[in-house]
Amino acid sequence: MMIAAMTMEYNWKSGELALTYNRTEPDGPKITIATELIGTVRPFYEECMEVREKFMVVGLSRDNHVRSLFEVSSGGCAACVVDPKILFSRLLLDNCAAFVCVHNHPSGNLTPSLSDKNLTKALNDAGKVLDIKLLDHVILTAKDHLSFADIGLL
Repeated sequence: MMIAAMTMEYNWKSGELALTYNRTEPDGPKITIATELIGTVRPFYEECMEVREKFMVVGLSRDNHVRSLFEVSSGGCAACVVDPKILFSRLLLDNCAAFVCVHNHPSGNLTPSLSDKNLTKALNDAGKVLDIKLLDHVILTAKDHLSFADIGLL
């Protein structure tokens, strides 16, 4: 029995991927307490506050200046899906050291749901691995807000 010798040629090509980080604008205002944050994000909820849920993230620098503000998800009247991969990829690209999650409850009920609590824990755990600290999770309604940090849930 003859076994033919096989020779394979590999033409390996290598490439280089580079990410250049140049800030085009200075960081925004400094956020130290939830009420300062509310004034910054509430205008982004004007059209949907009592209609549908929207989940936004405020990315912060090491000294808590706003570095980015972006929408992660928009959903129905009772929920929206948040993909942590999308959230953290943006925070990494914006070179954020910390972040705050904000979402609204169209029902007007400030009580955090079990899903809210579970998501907060998952994001907090993932942030620890990436060294991007979750400082707070804020729930907005048309008339008020609730801060997870202020009530000891974070």
